[in-house]
Amino acid sequence: MTTRDEAVEQLRVIRAVMERATIFRALSGETALIGGAVALAMAWATEKKSSWPWASWWIGGLVVVLAFNVFQIQRMRSTRQRPFWSTGLKLAIRCAMPSIIAGGFLGLLFIRAGNEVAAACIWILHYGLALLAIREFAPKSMAWLGWAFVAFGLLCLATATKVVELDQAWMMRVNASRLMAIAFGGFHLVYGALIVTTGRREDTTA
Repeated sequence: MTTRDEAVEQLRVIRAVMERATIFRALSGETALIGGAVALAMAWATEKKSSWPWASWWIGGLVVVLAFNVFQIQRMRSTRQRPFWSTGLKLAIRCAMPSIIAGGFLGLLFIRAGNEVAAACIWILHYGLALLAIREFAPKSMAWLGWAFVAFGLLCLATATKVVELDQAWMMRVNASRLMAIAFGGFHLVYGALIVTTGRREDTTA
C-alpha cells in the first residue's frame, strides 16, 4: 500500500469513527431520557415485588427501551438513507454483548437464589462495562456514564456483600428497586438532560 493509499484509509477510518460518535450522541440523549423514565416507573412498580415477578417487570422495561432505541436508529438511518444494520451497529453490539450476556446471566442466578439486591448490583456493574466496551467509537460523555455505572455497581456490591464496611443503614433503606432507580433512572436522566439541553446533540449528514 502506498503512502497516499494509507492516508486515504486513515481518513476513512477517522470519518467512520466520527460518524459513529455523532450517531451515538444523537441517539443517546433521547434514549437516556426514555430509559430513565422507564426505570423510575419500573422501580415504583416493583417496590414490593421480589424474585421472578420483580425481574419480569425490569425485563419488560428493558424491552420497551430497546424498542424505542430501535425506532430511533431506524428514524436516523432513514433520514440519512443508509441501511439499518450498519457496520457500526454490528461493531457496537459485538463489543457490548459479552458484558450484557454475562451480567444478565449472573443477575438471573442471584434472582433464582432470592437475592435481588445482588442481581441489581450485577446488572448495574455490567451495564457500565458494556458502555465502556464501546467507548472507542462513542462520545466521551458515554464513557463517563459507563464509569458512573461501574463505580456505583462496585460500591453497592461491595457494601451488600460486606466486603466494604460502610454504614449499613443506607442498604437497609435502599432495596433492589431503589438501586436500579438511582442508576438506570437517575444516571440516565442526568445524562440525557445534559446531552439534550446543552445543545451538543449533533445531527449532521456524513
